Amino acid sequence: MSEPVQCDICGKLYSSRHVSSHKRLAHAKASEGSTSGENQIKTILKLFKTLSGEQKKRVVAELAAGEQQSS
Repeated sequence: MSEPVQCDICGKLYSSRHVSSHKRLAHAKASEGSTSGENQIKTILKLFKTLSGEQKKRVVAELAAGEQQSS
């Protein structure tokens, strides 16, 4: 029996035998240009929502510091 594996694009669980087909069929356009960027932002926001208040403050501070360094 195949063990469940999480799709690294959408996060849903699939059989290890079928996750490759799922990615190819369900996320074929996700690897193209701006769509990939949009999906990355959605994933980041989804993860950000799971953080505690303290962790969110830390992430925001680090992002702000990184933005100042690159400017």
